[in-house]
Amino acid sequence: MGHSALTDRILGAYNLPYSQVLPVQKGYRNETYGVRLTNGRLVNLILYKSEAGILAKIRTAHRVSEHLARQGLLVRHPYDTRVMKIQAGKHIKYAALYNYLPGKTIPWEAYTQEHIKLLGGELSNLHAALQNLPREDGPSVSDEYLVLCQKMQRYFSEPGVSKALQTKLGLTISPQVCDPLLQLLRLAHGLPNQQWLHMDFVRGNVLFAQRQISGILDFEKASWGHPLFDVARTLAFLLVDCKYKTADQVRKYFLQSGYNKRGQTIFKNIKLKTDAGTVNVLETLINLFLCYDLYKFLRHNPYESLSQNEHFIRTKDCLIERKVIC
Repeated sequence: MGHSALTDRILGAYNLPYSQVLPVQKGYRNETYGVRLTNGRLVNLILYKSEAGILAKIRTAHRVSEHLARQGLLVRHPYDTRVMKIQAGKHIKYAALYNYLPGKTIPWEAYTQEHIKLLGGELSNLHAALQNLPREDGPSVSDEYLVLCQKMQRYFSEPGVSKALQTKLGLTISPQVCDPLLQLLRLAHGLPNQQWLHMDFVRGNVLFAQRQISGILDFEKASWGHPLFDVARTLAFLLVDCKYKTADQVRKYFLQSGYNKRGQTIFKNIKLKTDAGTVNVLETLINLFLCYDLYKFLRHNPYESLSQNEHFIRTKDCLIERKVIC
């Protein structure tokens, strides 16, 4: 069944009269179709790829985004509360309908000081709006990254990987790089003031229109944890991708001028005592996300091609500058 027939089938199940299905936009775990209804209104139809636990992710995303929409935030949320189960060939997929948000993403190299401040303020507002949403059920961000970090440590422990990194990329990455990250993730269960987080508040999920944020997308990675996880995840992207801004400028614009001054919550870092001494939680989490990004580059690309990948190079250089790898 082609995309046209499949979308017809899904929209028919929703009993939604429409005049046009726009070209597909493919993402990491979904396909998105803009749909123009017969009344002229636009909605988004999302067809999710088959993967373990995707239905639970969709339901969590819906609960979090619906709560934010009720609080007045401009977020993608369900247009229809039903999630359709679709048999597509040998696979079972899920589809859902969402509101349409105007605007577009912009490349990181086009991010100005004002864009970074807007990001910080919007994440602060999002955190404030989520403080009163009970957990009930859903993934723990520290548990999820504990599993990922253990996979990363096993990868860097492989002798062949260690040799290839040195000979092909001139990198020395010890599996011990993961030790402080794993220790922090285990301690993170006990951090106070945990709440729902977006955990994918990055360029591709933020829309801008008329120099303002016009929409926040993709809540499928929403997890329960301390807001520092969300802040560190976004900062890890900004520090790598805002190549025309220094690290100090990015922090100042995002945390001080944005998160604290323009948002409804105040950023507060935490220091924890570990076996290795006192740990700066924000900086350690930034290291975690940078290491995980580097790991994904290494796992999913031939090493020989990475010298042409600017994002890999900037991630590597950032980790070297932070003295995490050498």
